Amino acid sequence: MANETQTDWRKYRKSTNLASADLDAMETDKIPLIFQIKSVKYETGVDVSGTKQDGIFCYFVQNVKPLKLNSTNNKILAGFAKKDGLIGKECHVIENWQGMLIELFVDRSVKMMGAIVDGIRIKPIQPILNKPKPNFTESNFADAKKANATLEQIKSKYTLTNEIETLWNTYNKEA
Repeated sequence: MANETQTDWRKYRKSTNLASADLDAMETDKIPLIFQIKSVKYETGVDVSGTKQDGIFCYFVQNVKPLKLNSTNNKILAGFAKKDGLIGKECHVIENWQGMLIELFVDRSVKMMGAIVDGIRIKPIQPILNKPKPNFTESNFADAKKANATLEQIKSKYTLTNEIETLWNTYNKEA
C-alpha cells in the first residue's frame, strides 16, 4: 500500500463554506491557517451544509471557501477592530473588518445543541507578518547620531547597503 496513491477524503468534501475538516486537511498539508479578509457580508438564504441559512459570511483574499461567522468569532474581530483604533459601534461594523489578518484553528470542544463538536475559531491574537525593514538613508543620519545609536541598533531596525554603512561610519566619526 505504500506505493499506491492515497486519497484524503477531506479534500473532496462537497461544501460551500469552511468546515473543521477543511482546516484539518490544510494542516495535514502544512498550509498555514492565516488569511486576509477580503470582505464580510450579511447574507440570506445561503446554502450551508445543505440548509439555507442567514448569517454573516467572511470572504478571504486567499483561494479558500468563505467562513460563516458565529458570535464568538464576531467578538474577536470586533476586538481586533478596536485594537486597530476604531471606537464605539465602528468596531462592530462588519464592513470595517476588510483587510484584517486572522489565524483560524479547530476548537475540538465547541458546545452546540448539547453535543461537543469541532468548530472553527479565530485565534484571539492577531497574526503579525514580518514587515520588511525600511532602508537606512542619509536622511536618517542626524536622528541616529542624536540618539547615540550604535550600528547594531540601526541594523536591528533598518536595512543598510554597504555604501550607506560606509557613509554612516564616516559621518558618525566626523560629526
